[in-house]
Order: sequence, then C-alpha cells, then structure tokens
Amino acid sequence: MTMATAAEQELSDNAAAIAALRSQIDALDGAITRLVAERTRLSRRIQTARMNAGGTRIELGRERDVLDGYRSALGPEGAMLGDAVLRVCRGVR
Repeated sequence: MTMATAAEQELSDNAAAIAALRSQIDALDGAITRLVAERTRLSRRIQTARMNAGGTRIELGRERDVLDGYRSALGPEGAMLGDAVLRVCRGVR
C-alpha cells in the first residue's frame, strides 16, 4: 500500500467513524428532546396544581435545587443547561 493509499484509507475510516458517532449523537439529541418535552408536560401539571391551590406558578427554591443538581452532575456549565431546561418547562402563560 502506498503512502497516498494509506492516507486515503485513513481518511475514509475517519469519515465512517465520524458518521457513526454523529448518528449516535443525533439519537441522543432525539432522546433529550423527548425527555424535555415530557418534563415540560409534568412541570405544567405541577404549575397548574400549585396555582389551583393558591400558590405561585414558579417555586424558586425548587428551581435552585434543580440547578444545583445540574451543576453537580455537569460542572459550572451544567447550571446553564439546567436554566435552559427550566425556561423551556416554564413556558409562557
């Protein structure tokens, strides 16, 4: 095998590996969006129940706990992800 052929084969192998890994990421992204959608439905049910009982739509202490969990699991950037999830789940009312 020549150097050019070996390099071409390596590029081809890398491209195949990248495509396979991207496919796995796409599957994970699909799962994440489904889970966030499910979390949103549950969060809205909780919000409605809390408001019907005379409470507030948002419970800041609970949100702080959620953000702490994301931060503990994923580091400082995890809190930013947690905040984004909370904003999606709050919705606009």
